[in-house]
Amino acid sequence: MTNPTAPVDASTDHTEIATLPPLPMLTNALATSPRTGEPVRPATALIALVALQLAAGAVAVTYGLHWWAAARPETYPISARLIQWVDPEPGKWLALTLEGALAATAALVAGACGVAGLQAWNGWRWSRWAGLVALALTGALTTLFAWSGLVAVGLALLGTVCLFLPPMTRFFREFSTFRSIGHAPYRRPERIFYGRLPRFR
Repeated sequence: MTNPTAPVDASTDHTEIATLPPLPMLTNALATSPRTGEPVRPATALIALVALQLAAGAVAVTYGLHWWAAARPETYPISARLIQWVDPEPGKWLALTLEGALAATAALVAGACGVAGLQAWNGWRWSRWAGLVALALTGALTTLFAWSGLVAVGLALLGTVCLFLPPMTRFFREFSTFRSIGHAPYRRPERIFYGRLPRFR
């Protein structure tokens, strides 16, 4: 029978229980950028923004090439596919109507590309649908104008694909949470000093 009051040999004591390190504390705080105070934007957001803005620029270039060709009588009949199909007489009401329609189409397509890229950068999930619409519109632009519109199609495709990548899904979710939290509105200071501050006078 062992004596309970006898000293325990430390070399033979194996009663210590091995434990894992503590888990990190879970918080609902979002990782925000110290510069903007908003959720950190992934690289795919920047690529989508740049690609879609460049697509808008490519649309403008495509329309500019058409306008340059349409301003010359010898190249007007081949200035755009729509002009080739309809074959209007230069200077008449139909030709002017078609020119207005082509200008409106170019403005619409460029605007769709620009809005999709900007709103994706701002964290709106619906920018994915805007990107798909912009991609479809750039395809329609290429059909109506010329093969030069394929540059806009390629850039819009790149930007739209970026919007559906997993980092953007996480970014949209974080930005949605960020907006739902709410922020303190701007408060005008009680006093506004003009010139040197009182402590420096």
